[in-house]
Amino acid sequence: MAIVFILASLIILVLLVNLTIKFTRILSRTKSLNLPPGSYGWPILGETLEFLRAGLDGTPEKFVKERSDKYKSQVFKTLLMGENMAVFCGSSGNKFLFSNENKLVTVWWPSSVRQLLGPCLATSGGDEGKQMRKMVSYFLGPDAFTRLYIKTMDLVSQQHIKNHWQGKEEVKVFPTSKSYTFELACRLFMSLEDPKQISELAALFNIFLKGIISIPVNFIGTRFYNAKKATFAIKNQLREIVRQRRAALECKRAAPWQDLLSHLLATPDENGKFMSESVIVNNIIMLLFAGHDTSSVAITMMMKNLAEIPEVYEKVLKEQMEIASSKGGEYLEWEDIQKMRYTWNVVSETMRVMPPIMGAFREALTDIRYQGYHIPKGWKVINTN
Repeated sequence: MAIVFILASLIILVLLVNLTIKFTRILSRTKSLNLPPGSYGWPILGETLEFLRAGLDGTPEKFVKERSDKYKSQVFKTLLMGENMAVFCGSSGNKFLFSNENKLVTVWWPSSVRQLLGPCLATSGGDEGKQMRKMVSYFLGPDAFTRLYIKTMDLVSQQHIKNHWQGKEEVKVFPTSKSYTFELACRLFMSLEDPKQISELAALFNIFLKGIISIPVNFIGTRFYNAKKATFAIKNQLREIVRQRRAALECKRAAPWQDLLSHLLATPDENGKFMSESVIVNNIIMLLFAGHDTSSVAITMMMKNLAEIPEVYEKVLKEQMEIASSKGGEYLEWEDIQKMRYTWNVVSETMRVMPPIMGAFREALTDIRYQGYHIPKGWKVINTN
């Protein structure tokens, strides 16, 4: 037993020495640089707890605003999830980063996201990421929207309103919208219609979402641990769906163009290589995550604005009723969507004023100069609205 404690002490000592050497090197390298103002917070943890707490409280912008006001700067440094980060604030920061995508910066995700999602469109770079984007974009572009999605969206919307809105004295918009957008995503991406299966997946996804941006500590009771368990269960269900669809395609009981899942199974990339089952599952999870969570936030914010600004609500209602009366009970078509000009402006303004996400993560591909400050290569960057 004494030997075990001695060995454990030696391992901890070696790790501490390595961390100290690494931290000293980083300090010596960055001392001569004109880094943005800010604080690294606690050792290793940095300001991660404050960042996550703001998100859990529903005020993620508070973390950014407090520091932007404190340092009187549109860019500041911090330490989040073990990474040196520069936070870019406002439209100028967004313009700089988006205009330099894959030139000065590239997409990056925290360890919790990469561990939970695995190799997929969001976490893969280089040629592999390009091939995935090409494969997936075929079913996410305007052409697919006009050919495949509108009727399903109209059908699901009508059923949802009938089941969850009509005749109700009170409706909690956000959770109701989440169930709607998740069902819609399941229908569009996988043609999944079983209410029980959709409900089970939705419950698992809610656990997954709570741990997707978290400290990746895999201990019982932590958000990351619970999210990892939920992700394992989600992937098991999706694998079974993928195998059933593969069999249906082979027997001609499913069409290669009916949805994204069939497309990924039936279509090889430019090199003739088919996407593996595990990567298909990872991409479906990523798209379910991206496709329903932000959409439900945008819907909720729009409903809030319509409730608070009656004159805007009346104009949206009038436009929608004119289109509905012209259809005579038929499903919407692309031409009908194009007539929703005022409604589209309201949606766009809602997302401008109340963005559904705070920002996105990037990694510096090279040393960057921004607003007179130096962002070293390898640093992570967050752009905020």
